[in-house]
Amino acid sequence: MSNAGNPITSWIRGGMETYSVRESGMKDRVAETSINAQKICDEKRGPFKAYNNAAFTHKGKDFSHFYIANSSFKGKEEGCVNSFKSLRYYQDESKNYREELLKEVSA
Repeated sequence: MSNAGNPITSWIRGGMETYSVRESGMKDRVAETSINAQKICDEKRGPFKAYNNAAFTHKGKDFSHFYIANSSFKGKEEGCVNSFKSLRYYQDESKNYREELLKEVSA
């Protein structure tokens, strides 16, 4: 049985891509995807941008985002929890209190 004379088979074969056409199309798609991926990488961190340039940094301004224990302490040195500002404030206050106690005892 020969399919050469079958019009449906010849119509299907006439619309089919050959292997070489499919292979060359696949190579083109892979190359285009690779180029697009490299463009995305270059736009994210190219030679003109520093590494991790999109990350937010506090280097340009003073460190002023402390956790405040109480709203009445806001903007004061004693309100900045776990900071050297509050440590310095409470050390100075304890030194002043010690001096007052020593004056009271000596009087």
